[in-house]
Amino acid sequence: MAKSKKKETKKASKAAAKPAQRSEEKATPVAEEKPKGIFEEALAAANAKAEAATATPAERVRDPRLPPPGTVLQKKDRQGAIRCECTIEENGIRYAGAVYRSLSAAAMVAAKDLGLANKTQNGWNFWGITKPARHAGDPLGALDRAWERYRARADSAVASAKTDEVRARVRAAIARQAGALAEITQAL
Repeated sequence: MAKSKKKETKKASKAAAKPAQRSEEKATPVAEEKPKGIFEEALAAANAKAEAATATPAERVRDPRLPPPGTVLQKKDRQGAIRCECTIEENGIRYAGAVYRSLSAAAMVAAKDLGLANKTQNGWNFWGITKPARHAGDPLGALDRAWERYRARADSAVASAKTDEVRARVRAAIARQAGALAEITQAL
């Protein structure tokens, strides 16, 4: 009983310490928020999820890199035989009768249908819109191959330059590129 009396006296002293409210001021009710238990939090989360599911979904912005709606993308094997295909639609990617929100989602389902064991798929690479990055291997060998391609194109441009105006443009382009090569050489 002594403990309860101490609590009561503490409450009374706290109440006395509060300044008296003026009569012309009106008290505004404050909603007391009691702490939620695990059950209440789970119930609130479930209600929020249900509300989000029934709400109209926000309008998704279509990725501008996607081909136009109606385009059919095909996954082919090395011999050129079609293994699977999907269709680009305004609201997603249609594969096997279902509409997916992304190329990668459709690629994952298609990969599973093809028996591939990948856990992830890059839809852009899978459907052939982009090529996967390749490791350069030997950078000097790649530089030599790029030089051979450049030299063949430059020789072709020089050979096809019939008028003085075209020759001047080819000469200016080669001079500009030679200057860029000189800058790279100076950096070494």
